[in-house]
Amino acid sequence: MGNKILTQYDVQKEPCYYSTDLKWRLHSASFKERPDDKLTIFIFEKKVVEKYPKNTKEQLLEVLRRDASCLQRLRHPQILSVVEALSEERSTLAFATKPVIGTVAQLLENNRFELSSLEMKCGLLDAAEALQFLHQDAKTAHLGFSPNSIFLDPTGKWLLGGLGFSQSQVQWGQLVDCPFAFAGDSQPGQLSAEPPSRYAAPEMCSMPGKCGLESDIFSLGLLVYELMSAERQPLLRSAPRGYTAGLMRPGSVPAELEP
Repeated sequence: MGNKILTQYDVQKEPCYYSTDLKWRLHSASFKERPDDKLTIFIFEKKVVEKYPKNTKEQLLEVLRRDASCLQRLRHPQILSVVEALSEERSTLAFATKPVIGTVAQLLENNRFELSSLEMKCGLLDAAEALQFLHQDAKTAHLGFSPNSIFLDPTGKWLLGGLGFSQSQVQWGQLVDCPFAFAGDSQPGQLSAEPPSRYAAPEMCSMPGKCGLESDIFSLGLLVYELMSAERQPLLRSAPRGYTAGLMRPGSVPAELEP
């Protein structure tokens, strides 16, 4: 571990969470001089993508750099708080945040019925307030909003992160060209330089794709459905192209409302 951030803190060897959608490995850590003060180190080892095509490799690294730099720049109680800015060295990227214990995606993977109704409502309010700040104050579209972009701190508070796909200087009612093709080229277990297509708005997945602040509201709606529906399953099977009946999970929508 040659990255300076990894030498400044006492870092747990094993990650507390990792997924291909998240890309970062989360490691619990503490200050060496203050072991009771905890934080979380986000680490990415470049060897993971060394065999990827050059363009894909650079796109992935740029997504990670943008994620860290946007979190460093944006300050809000419902947005992941950076303690130590991104440090990039030959083999790793790393930055540190206030402590988090995982993501909403991790909760859903382990037990979709673990969250109580009150916890979900409070968490969704946290996420909605973070999006409101991004849209109204930062004029920024998240564009990667999903369970993988929402982190949980030790008290259960939800914090928005995953800003690597975001676009700044976007106004309400303004659609700009979408930089993602949603080609579906990634194989299972591979990292993708595009947001999770299952939570993407339809205008992002059309040809040519467009995106805006409203795209995040669609993604938020998909997460609300997934958490608050009786089965707690995603509404969409894949990228929302065309909205055919086969796109939606069977039984998720009453027959009279299906397209």
